[in-house]
Amino acid sequence: MIFDLDANATYAPSESLQVLIQRAWTRLGNPSSLHRGGQRAKAAVEEARESVRALVGAGPKEQIVFTSGATEAINMVIASAARGATHLVSSTIEHPCVLEPLRIAAQDGVEVSLVAPTPDGQVQVDSVVAALAEKTALVSIMAANNETGVVNDIAVIASAVRRVAPRALVHTDAAQVYGKLCVTFAQLGVDCLTLSGHKLGALTGIGALVIRDGAHLTPFIRGGPQEAKLRGGTENVLGIISLGAAALAILEEGAERSWAMQAVRDTFERELLSSLPGCQVNGTAAARLPNTSNVFISGVRADDLLVALDLEGIYVSSGAACSSGKPEPSHVLSAMGQSEERVRSSVRFSFRADQTPERGVSVARKVAQNVLRIREQMS
Repeated sequence: MIFDLDANATYAPSESLQVLIQRAWTRLGNPSSLHRGGQRAKAAVEEARESVRALVGAGPKEQIVFTSGATEAINMVIASAARGATHLVSSTIEHPCVLEPLRIAAQDGVEVSLVAPTPDGQVQVDSVVAALAEKTALVSIMAANNETGVVNDIAVIASAVRRVAPRALVHTDAAQVYGKLCVTFAQLGVDCLTLSGHKLGALTGIGALVIRDGAHLTPFIRGGPQEAKLRGGTENVLGIISLGAAALAILEEGAERSWAMQAVRDTFERELLSSLPGCQVNGTAAARLPNTSNVFISGVRADDLLVALDLEGIYVSSGAACSSGKPEPSHVLSAMGQSEERVRSSVRFSFRADQTPERGVSVARKVAQNVLRIREQMS
């Protein structure tokens, strides 16, 4: 049996969504075409747009722009804000799709200030305010970290930025939030919010950018007039339909989805910590996503444990999926001030709502068995 405990990387499409995609495959055309198939596709795209609007709680005047994923959407925000700017602010724990375009902006002469988190991995409002300047054009702070699950108080940060640097564009990478926490676009108080479809149960290769009414961005991909002239190119109709369907499914499940995730996660942590000495959960003093557990396991390298668990049919991660193939240690845990030993011995478990507390117990016991075996081999 396969135990997929890497939901922060990919949440596989449900069987009902797979059926929906198969039906749409033969019925829909290019949304820009005037024939019947094209108009059906256009209607499906707009229906999905409203479903995403409902998921994030955006108002009727907010723009929902479909992209190839959160990475493209984030690059669009940063490229737009950096054009002609002299100062950008973000944090050291952001996803690589934020840090890399910021690095390029810095190479082009833009001053970039990266705020460090607390030892528990949370970005504090005072640190962000201290980094602001009158010339700040963008503040981009993630809503929740993909490795630790630690949640940042984006509403408080956005409010503070408005007071100190009112001309700055405020963006949050919310790829990990929706489907796990219930929060609206208005509550966050940001100008831009970005989503990743496959974190929600949609197909890979689809994402969305939510833009506040009155905020202005320049196109990142130029071409045709698609997506309100902000994202040229024929729309990924099947991907968009899958994102809309995933959004509706999450809305229907409501808060029960989060409770189910947390029940599995908490059961897993209790069982693991009680049965395996030398374990600590990273980030527990801060608010966390209900499904994420980043565990330091002493005496075992994370990569060795990942291989052992994979042979058991248990899929976990030692960091972001975009970075896990690299030999470098987690930049997130390093930014939290963790020692190299702790960074290299930390593993992320991220649970889904359709898993049970009993699954958490069985996985914890399997992890403990493999850790004890690896420790014995190393002694």
